[in-house]
Amino acid sequence: MFLLKGFLIRMKKLFILIAIMFFVSTACGSGQTDTAPEYLIGPPQDIDNAAATAAPAPDTEPSGDDNATSGDSPENDEPQAPAEFFFKMGDVIIEMNQNIDHVISKVGEPLGVFEAPSCAFDGTDRIFSYPGLQIYTYPVGDEDFIHTIGFFDDSVRTAEGGIRLGAGLQAVIDAYGEDFIVDTGMYKFTRGLTSLEFLVDDDMVIGISYGYKIEQ
Repeated sequence: MFLLKGFLIRMKKLFILIAIMFFVSTACGSGQTDTAPEYLIGPPQDIDNAAATAAPAPDTEPSGDDNATSGDSPENDEPQAPAEFFFKMGDVIIEMNQNIDHVISKVGEPLGVFEAPSCAFDGTDRIFSYPGLQIYTYPVGDEDFIHTIGFFDDSVRTAEGGIRLGAGLQAVIDAYGEDFIVDTGMYKFTRGLTSLEFLVDDDMVIGISYGYKIEQ
């Protein structure tokens, strides 16, 4: 266990450097705002960094339907997967593209908030830190909407499969199936406009993030 924690700490530091380079080269450099970042793990809670950019906001707010399911046959008794990925903090369901104010009202104030002028929108990009994870938002007027949730330690798990940092690749496949795309060690599962991504090294999960594809 001690060796695993040490390894995760080293990998976390590596991701911080990668994230910094990603922010500098992509967030303000390319000017492209048609999609949200596919995978992003931000700084730990005691380190400042540039906030992530995202695509232009949709015209409507999240549906808020926590019980949405895929499949249209009422006669099918098989449990249906939700139409989109979501995260649970305790008993609170956190949907992607949800207003962060609603989340804060349910789970309490964050440990800290980092903010920076948005390169893609009129407003401010923000990172809200909670134990074990960070929530990235993009501005729409005076409101902030969630586009990415990144895990930082093994104290948090995915909502459905219970996968956490340090889990094995087979555990991910057992929980979510084989309908994924692999790119440079990244296993990406997609539902609707949401994604759940696992960064895997030597068959061990070393990065987890939820994402939302913001449509123009």
